[in-house]
Amino acid sequence: METVLDYCLSYCCLCCSCYAPRTHDDDLYEPLLLDEERAAVNELLNYLNREYEEKPSLSEDRLRAINILTYSHNDDLQRSAALCLAEISERLIQPINSKVLEPLLALMESRDIETQKAASLALSNLALHGHDTNKDVIMRSGALQLLIKLLRCSNEEIQCNVCGCITTLATTDANKKEIVSCGGVPPLISLARSTDTRVKRNATGALLNLTHIDSTRTVLVSHGAVPLFVNSLHSEDPEIQYYCAAALSNLAVDATHRASVVQAGNSKVLRQLIRLLESPSEKVKCQACFALRNLASDEDNQVNIVEMGALPPLHHIMETCTKDTVAAAVAALRNLSIHRRNEMPIVKESFLVELGNQLREPMSWDAHCHAAGTIRNLAAGDQLRTIIEKGTLDSLIIAFMRSTSPLAVQSELTAALAVLSADEQAKAILVNAQEGKVFSKLISLAANSHHSDVQYNSAGTIGQLVLQDLKPELITANILGLLRYIERFARHPDPSFIHIGLWTSLQLLKDATFRTAFGESAIPRLLEGMQQRPSMPLQIQQLAQTVLDNMG
Repeated sequence: METVLDYCLSYCCLCCSCYAPRTHDDDLYEPLLLDEERAAVNELLNYLNREYEEKPSLSEDRLRAINILTYSHNDDLQRSAALCLAEISERLIQPINSKVLEPLLALMESRDIETQKAASLALSNLALHGHDTNKDVIMRSGALQLLIKLLRCSNEEIQCNVCGCITTLATTDANKKEIVSCGGVPPLISLARSTDTRVKRNATGALLNLTHIDSTRTVLVSHGAVPLFVNSLHSEDPEIQYYCAAALSNLAVDATHRASVVQAGNSKVLRQLIRLLESPSEKVKCQACFALRNLASDEDNQVNIVEMGALPPLHHIMETCTKDTVAAAVAALRNLSIHRRNEMPIVKESFLVELGNQLREPMSWDAHCHAAGTIRNLAAGDQLRTIIEKGTLDSLIIAFMRSTSPLAVQSELTAALAVLSADEQAKAILVNAQEGKVFSKLISLAANSHHSDVQYNSAGTIGQLVLQDLKPELITANILGLLRYIERFARHPDPSFIHIGLWTSLQLLKDATFRTAFGESAIPRLLEGMQQRPSMPLQIQQLAQTVLDNMG
């Protein structure tokens, strides 16, 4: 950079052949113009010599110097301005404004390729490495139209810089929509087919960012992005594999686009994603898991993915990879476990033991959610007894008893327990687990949780457990919690909540101590009031009367 400026300083002093012929009057101003250019070069040289190691800034004097060089008729001076901006942009922390962008955008339209290279790199750096507000300033400046225009230039370095800049800009929904509406999709798709790996990588990254909202996904599909992503999964570049797997995962959120993904690859896309589960790149594995998970929202894909051999690499990921990738693998397994035909292959692959191991890992909340969901799916099929025999229920209990579990995890864990509690052996395990503490926590969640699913799932499990011959001391120890839960459910606007609370009450009234406490509570008056409410379903009114009849 300094060499270029030194050259320009000498050039400005010794040669003026770059200027158009001037009249006699114009000659009066020629020394002033040359002095300004010389001063501008000196200003930037001083910056490089004295302040390069400091945090760069664009002072008024420095910006004026850049403007002088930018609007010079000398290509070398323009190039120097662009190179200086590219260098400053790498470390510039201060927010930019329109005064900074004006010369930069002018340089990006230069007839000189080297100037365009440096200027496009500077803009990309300002968007990627600069202040958070830079992206908004760039979008308001009208730079997007110029960026999209430059996507069609023939220089690969400029293509790479511009794609990188658009990728960074495409991080808000508003910007994504603007990129699409300005016609950015067709040239990006064209560059994503480039033979230059850097260009292909950056263009694919920009397209990936456009797949995050539904409206832009539809436009991408209509312009042929699906076959592009499917074919590019075969790239040898891990970054491109990652971008394409992530893009296909995002597209597969929508049922129509899921069908397009599978049709575009003639089902081979499933095989390629399964192959990527064994990639040496952790993040490629992770995105392949997510893509398979979303594609496995369709019944046919659930069977095909298992038949094509996805289970062994998924199991290996669960045993060997980092927390986030493991969670992605368990999420894929969860969707695969929905189909009854996949139950036995999953059990034979020893996933139950590994799911139990994941549930015992503290703080792995995403894995806990999906592991519990998988167990629930398998228990709803024919694998309930196997789950108990493999000790997976014990692991589920350990995860359930963690007091720090987020509500979303509690919801999944209680849902799994509700399904498992239909089994007599599971009932006995749950009632006696941790000296009755599991039973007590279920009551506490039903009575106090702010999450309706957690409440309902816990109450459903309690409803199964009270079918056991509960020890009187267990009921006595939990009477206050039971009454609080039943009263809360009796006041609930949802009839299904009222029903399960009444049904549980009916079972518990067999215990004399509970019966006495129940009669002294406010619940009987609530039940009597149900008889007077025309809006209350008849089945609920009849059950409420049955509970009242059994109080004596």
